[in-house]
Amino acid sequence: MKGVVSKVMGLYCTVYCDAIYINCVMRGKLRQLIEAGSKKFSNIIAVGDEVVITKLDDSSGVIEEILPRRNYFSRKEKGKHKKIDMIAANCDCVVAMQSFALPRLNLRFVDRIAVRCVEQNIPLVVCINKCDLAKKGDYEYVTGYYKNTDVTVIISSANTGYNIKALKDILHQKTSVIVGYSGVGKTSILNAMYPQLSLVVGEVSGSTGKGKHTTTNVSMIIIDETTRIIDTPGLREFGIMDIEPHVLGKYFYEFDNYAHKCSFKPCTHDHEPDCEIKRLVQKGIIFEERYISYRNILYSLKDYYATMYS
Repeated sequence: MKGVVSKVMGLYCTVYCDAIYINCVMRGKLRQLIEAGSKKFSNIIAVGDEVVITKLDDSSGVIEEILPRRNYFSRKEKGKHKKIDMIAANCDCVVAMQSFALPRLNLRFVDRIAVRCVEQNIPLVVCINKCDLAKKGDYEYVTGYYKNTDVTVIISSANTGYNIKALKDILHQKTSVIVGYSGVGKTSILNAMYPQLSLVVGEVSGSTGKGKHTTTNVSMIIIDETTRIIDTPGLREFGIMDIEPHVLGKYFYEFDNYAHKCSFKPCTHDHEPDCEIKRLVQKGIIFEERYISYRNILYSLKDYYATMYS
């Protein structure tokens, strides 16, 4: 029987198969084989993995095989011995949730998610909630920031219903990962799109302006047989420390389109003279704040690799 992993809890998984949920364990020999062959991941199976299972007499199951992944969405934090944390597998789309207030917009955080999406060839949607709380100039800032990129931007409000249908249409017939800070309104947006879910909505702390976790584990919500949502706990950081500094530019959408015109190859678009990317920033074709975000990530990666190999 074939199914898809909808939740992972240590050695146990819930697998959605033939319209039912089956509690499964991984075959011991399979687990040992995967662990021996892959040293880079902290987890050997993830939500979204397609698997082959054997159903047992007590209605539980055993995972016999993990089928090849199309892609995976992951993060890697600082630390020489830290492994890659695989958040989800076989994703058609990643939705990076932000809000205009409580907590405040932080597109530099989204840029890190975008790097991972480009690396894994996963389309990115940036959904900015609470547009009813936006300040003057916020809309223009967002549209300018992502001009000349392949990022889809949806400005929405779970409170008023603005653009909820537009986001729902984008997610239709896809397996989509929802990721962002706690408090940006991930759960409220999901409830607005799919009222039948009746998910519990958390509060935003009055002292910190940050949200409190309502989602505690990565889990797949089956909307129908073709539309699936992978909900994730709120993230405060998103590490991409497995990306080497000299290749970072190819994962910034608008940079890679023009990098061939740089005099130096490869060009890190930082200290090199006659750099096309820096020229485009000066001309306003690439948004300056986005370039600053790139350099911040570049320097953090350079520092990390210099420390790791010293």
